[in-house]
Amino acid sequence: MSSVKFIHAADLHLDSPFSGLKDMPPSLLKEIRESPFKAFQKMINEAIFHQVDFIVLSGDLFDGENRSLRTQVRFRSEMEKLQQHQIPAFIIHGNHDHLSGSWVTVELPGNVQVFSGQTEVKLFQKSDGTSVHLYGFSYPRRHVTERMIETYIKAEGADYHIGLLHGNLEGNSEHSPYAPFSLKELCAKDFDYWALGHIHKHQVVSENPLVIYPGNIQGRNRKESGVKGCLLVELDGDTKRHSFIETSGVIWESETIKISADSNFDAMYKVCKDVLEKKRFDGRCYLLEIKLDIVGSVNYYGEILEELTRILQDEEQGESFVWLYRIKIIQPISVVSSREKITSFVAEISMLASEFEDIETALAPLYKQPGARRFLDSLEVEEQQELLDEAERWLLQAFESKGYL
Repeated sequence: MSSVKFIHAADLHLDSPFSGLKDMPPSLLKEIRESPFKAFQKMINEAIFHQVDFIVLSGDLFDGENRSLRTQVRFRSEMEKLQQHQIPAFIIHGNHDHLSGSWVTVELPGNVQVFSGQTEVKLFQKSDGTSVHLYGFSYPRRHVTERMIETYIKAEGADYHIGLLHGNLEGNSEHSPYAPFSLKELCAKDFDYWALGHIHKHQVVSENPLVIYPGNIQGRNRKESGVKGCLLVELDGDTKRHSFIETSGVIWESETIKISADSNFDAMYKVCKDVLEKKRFDGRCYLLEIKLDIVGSVNYYGEILEELTRILQDEEQGESFVWLYRIKIIQPISVVSSREKITSFVAEISMLASEFEDIETALAPLYKQPGARRFLDSLEVEEQQELLDEAERWLLQAFESKGYL
């Protein structure tokens, strides 16, 4: 028995729409929308460079259930590159690219093995006889909430055992509870490696057994910040090695700056510009959010920040771009004294805003629209609170501008 070496990636989300980037020059927007494909190409090139035995893709290769022909053809081209180097690909589909979608099928080369809608075992064998059993299933429909982990049964007769699973580790409440499982259940299967997918943040769940979420290969929004990539894994008897390979060509990041409340426009302009210049010196491409931690009471920066953002955007140029998509204030505005002077009507509106919790119900009609839901992710608790805080802030500013405060 010799070692086996492979690439593990998940959540490619090819052809992601990247909605919400307003006022961006077409050339930069094109570069951003192309970034998932470039990240995927880099991953394939890394697989060839490291001469891996195979690759595993653990779900959500495509962003939508009705994958486009163009995206499928581009995916096939990368699989053909692997085939030229005799590298197989083992693939499961997840909740985004489940098998019940409607699309024109593009035939994939013979080195690609796609798991069906029921858990099955596939065999990989090296020329020296070393064998690997790979276990997995593709989502037959979008919502799979059953404990599919119970269907993974170890088949004897292989040197190594690898499970592919697109699902949610119990205890993680931030993501949809698809195909839930616990670490105890994974350990009980006695596999050598669990190639997980679904969570877009790189996470080593366990070293023994080795259980890893690689995260997605390219961040698609501000929630998916930081460097993204895939994993190079080597199983050598009882020894297991893994290393992270960066693939993201565009990085979402957030920088916090502390400034005084009495800072004038030029001071804010300089401190923001300095941040952009430091990022630009890095040589990478960034989508950047600047958070202003303002020392002192502030109640008038809204329009200034919008203008400052546009000015800094206008100055952006070059191949290694740093696009400032937002400047926001993170220190809550002190409104205690203002609320004391607000009319009973405004006070009631403010109270309703602070007590309103059922945002999901309010947004439900939007998420039910077929044309809109493919561009929308569910709102996390932090984002819901941000919406409420921002609405209250604008309400107070509006009444202040009318002289009601």
